[in-house]
Amino acid sequence: MVSQNKFFIAIIGLVFVVGLWIWWATENPNHEQALVKFLSVEQLFKDNQNDRIRLGGLVADKSIKLDDNNYLSCNFDLQEGELILPIHFVGVRPDLFKNGAEVIVEGLYVNGIFEADILQTKCASRFEGDLRDAESYNLDEVSI
Repeated sequence: MVSQNKFFIAIIGLVFVVGLWIWWATENPNHEQALVKFLSVEQLFKDNQNDRIRLGGLVADKSIKLDDNNYLSCNFDLQEGELILPIHFVGVRPDLFKNGAEVIVEGLYVNGIFEADILQTKCASRFEGDLRDAESYNLDEVSI
C-alpha cells in the first residue's frame, strides 16, 4: 500500500509540474521570449500586433544599410511577395546574411518598423540538393 501511495504522489507531482510549466509558458511576459507567434507580413499589417512575433521572408535587393557609428546596427527591408517591411536589427549578423537571402526575424513591431533582436538566415538550398540525392554521393573520394 505504501508503494502505491508513492506512485500516486509521483503522478500528482508530475501533473503539477507540467501544469505549472504550461501556465508559465502562456502567461510569460513579452521580454522573456517564451512562446512566439510566427506570422506573415500580411497578418502583421492586418492585425496590429503588440506582442513579440517572428516573421520570415527575403532580404529585399539593395536594402541593407549599415550604421556608420555602430557596425552591429543595420536596417534592411523584409520582402514577402509584394509586401515590404522595414527591419532594424542590432547584433551580430549571420554569415549568410546578404541581399536576397531567406531570413527569419524575431522582435516587436513599433511605429511602422520591426525592431528585431534575433536574425537568422535559412540554409542555402544548394547544400540541400546534394544531400537528398543519394545517387550523387561519391564514396570513392572518402578516405579512411
